[in-house]
Amino acid sequence: MQPEIQGVGIDLVEIRRIRDLAQRFGERFLKRVFSESELAYSLSFNDPYPHLACRFAAKEALVKATGILETPFREISVETVKGAPALKVEGRLREDLLVSLSHTEDYAVAIVIKKGEGG
Repeated sequence: MQPEIQGVGIDLVEIRRIRDLAQRFGERFLKRVFSESELAYSLSFNDPYPHLACRFAAKEALVKATGILETPFREISVETVKGAPALKVEGRLREDLLVSLSHTEDYAVAIVIKKGEGG
């Protein structure tokens, strides 16, 4: 049986917006929005903002795909599993969620698909 799609979310973020928020609010913003592993990964790059923006977009796309509103963004984390992005929600890897990330010089985009059981 093929899994059916129960939800789709997509989000586009201006990288400049994330850079501006990080510069304006500093560590307070970063620790409120991103998990420790996301910060470690993103800050390992010379320009962390495209990577942070992708992760922010993934969190927004997750909300759109699932309707999860009560989980703080810092408890939603984009992790790398077998070389591909995956979503962890409240410390648990969510195998029912697929995520894809991309960015250009100015924009970051993420799409999240919530899989269901085939019918």
